[in-house]
Amino acid sequence: MDSDVRAGSSPAVGTNFFTMNKFKKYFEFSGTINGTNYFLRNMLAYVLAACFGFMTGFGAGSGNTGLTTVGLLFLVPILWFSFTTIYKRMNALFPGDATGYTIGLVILQVLGQFLNSSPTGALFTLILLIFGLVLIFKNSNIQTHEG
Repeated sequence: MDSDVRAGSSPAVGTNFFTMNKFKKYFEFSGTINGTNYFLRNMLAYVLAACFGFMTGFGAGSGNTGLTTVGLLFLVPILWFSFTTIYKRMNALFPGDATGYTIGLVILQVLGQFLNSSPTGALFTLILLIFGLVLIFKNSNIQTHEG
């Protein structure tokens, strides 16, 4: 038996895979990401939010507070992950104004949900679609993204 492995412990514990520093970067408002990472992170956040949002709604509809609570507990980090993803991409494209653009985009997304059935809802949807495509496809001046 190797001298590095203690009896009864997993050899993977303590390796770089399980350090929090590796996963901490996904939840920090620092660094930048490219368009591909922005797209993939948004897809992951969307799928997780849909699953745990369904869990929350199903729990609320069936009166199961445990299921609702678990769903909400997972939705909070997913929202945080989404906000950091948007900020990091904005920071790559608009380094001086990333905070303003991030807040503006989040406000537009929230307003778009309330105006969905009105005639201005289509305009909000078009603006968000164009801006989302810019965030995915526009090249930034940064060669190596760290975020």
